[in-house]
Amino acid sequence: MHIVDAHTPILRRAVAVAVGAVILAGCGSSGSSKPTVTTAPAGAETTAAEDPPASTNAPATPASVSGGAATISVTVGTDDFDTSNGTRVVSVPKGTSVTLELTNAAADDSYHLHGYDVDQGAKKGETAKIYFTADQTGQFDVESHISNKTLLVVLVV
Repeated sequence: MHIVDAHTPILRRAVAVAVGAVILAGCGSSGSSKPTVTTAPAGAETTAAEDPPASTNAPATPASVSGGAATISVTVGTDDFDTSNGTRVVSVPKGTSVTLELTNAAADDSYHLHGYDVDQGAKKGETAKIYFTADQTGQFDVESHISNKTLLVVLVV
C-alpha cells in the first residue's frame, strides 16, 4: 500500500488546482457569459467569498452620456470611492455603453467590475479600460483586487 503525503507531487498539483479554482471564484459575482480574465500582479490578494456591495448614502452623480455612451474616469487615491469617503457614485441609464478608465499612479493594480465580472489590470501610471454595456439595473462596485478597496460605485437606472 502506498501512502500519499503532502510532499507527493500529485497531491501538491491537486491542491494547486483546487486553490486556483477558489481564486477564479474570487468575487463570486455572476454576470456576462464572456468574462475578461486578467491575472493579478504578483502579490495580489484574492478572496474566496463574494464581497458585499459598498455601503453608501451618497446621491449618484449622473454620468455625461452622449450618443448612448459614457466614459467615467477614476484616479486611485485622488477621486475614488474610498478617498471621497464613500461619495464617488455615478449613475448611467440602462443600455449605455460605458468605458471605465482607472489609473493608479502609485502601483500596478487589478480592477474588477462586480455583477458584470469584468477584470482589467494596468501597470503603475497606466490607465486600465473596462468596457461594458449597462444592461442590468442595480448597484455595481468597481474594486481594486490589490488594495481590496472600492474605487467607484456605478448605479444603472
